[in-house]
Amino acid sequence: MSDVFLYLAGLGIAGYFFWFWLEDYRANSQLIRDHLADQASSVTDSVKAALEFRKGMPGATPARWTAILVAVLGALLILGTEVAGEYQLGVVEDQSTMSILFGIYTLAAAFIEELIFRGFFFFDRYGKKWLWGSILLISIFFALIHPYIWSYEVPENQPPWLFWKYLGLNIWEENGQLNIQPIFATCILFINSVWFYLVRFFPPNRYRSLIPCVAAHLASNLGVFLVKAYQGKIDAFF
Repeated sequence: MSDVFLYLAGLGIAGYFFWFWLEDYRANSQLIRDHLADQASSVTDSVKAALEFRKGMPGATPARWTAILVAVLGALLILGTEVAGEYQLGVVEDQSTMSILFGIYTLAAAFIEELIFRGFFFFDRYGKKWLWGSILLISIFFALIHPYIWSYEVPENQPPWLFWKYLGLNIWEENGQLNIQPIFATCILFINSVWFYLVRFFPPNRYRSLIPCVAAHLASNLGVFLVKAYQGKIDAFF
């Protein structure tokens, strides 16, 4: 039951920040329309204005449908590669089950993760080398914070703040062989993160909007839920 409250709280937090992001999106969209309506202003001028004077939340700017479509198709291609790899490696049965409520929560989490990582966590003040260097490093961090190659379980009646005592690696099986499944899942997360960053900064996303990133992340998470449903890995509502 505690997980239910955690997921509901996550949904509430996502909705709260999305409301503020949406307000900034409306203000920035109006700014861009005003510049485009000025016959003396070119599209390049409107792009510069949007990047320089955008308000509030990062990436709260409009995006072309072509950029969103490319972002989603790329995410689905990565997901397809992941699913094919799981079947090829014979680790489908090792996949975890998912509740319907957690599946809904992952859709909201897609927005929060994109707002935090693709919104704030990069360094572009000194050119593209710094930008892509920071993207690669942060993508490694993004992949590692997901609990695939490590586990965390606090024994009963033990203080949870001694968390380092309860961390363990999942990369070894009981017979001593390397467990490839969590390593493979972590690599896919790294690739996903790089792709989400790429669609934030690639040329079709002229206003550096978060919309293509969120759309790609949503498509990926929804795709995972549907694949698990097909594989019989959805076990309950919560």
